[in-house]
Amino acid sequence: MTEINILKSTKGSLYWMAPEVVKPTKAYGLKSDIWSLGCTVLEMLTRQIPYRNIKWTQAFFKIGRGEQPPIPNHLSIEAQDFITQCVRVNPDERPSAVQLFEHPFVKIPLPLLCFTASQSSPSQTDSWT
Repeated sequence: MTEINILKSTKGSLYWMAPEVVKPTKAYGLKSDIWSLGCTVLEMLTRQIPYRNIKWTQAFFKIGRGEQPPIPNHLSIEAQDFITQCVRVNPDERPSAVQLFEHPFVKIPLPLLCFTASQSSPSQTDSWT
């Protein structure tokens, strides 16, 4: 394991931190970033932070106990599965970034969005979730 894979400092935004970062029992590595990626995708799709509607102290304890953020069932099956794989409590069970590039959620073709200055932007109802 290289030095970049073993981190011992705890820096970042709590709501996106992996359990092993919140409650470090040993050094953690790049898989903690996969958890954060899952939380970021969740936030982008829901427009809400992970562990929404709770104070940071409550989020700290939930994450430390290994509670995954709630994933709404209105998201696509592919999105739910992508996020679920990212926020597996055991870091050894999380996929790598290379594996995630092959996930159906990432492979879904997006509609071509080409706009000129004279065209309007996509409507608020456009959704890729």
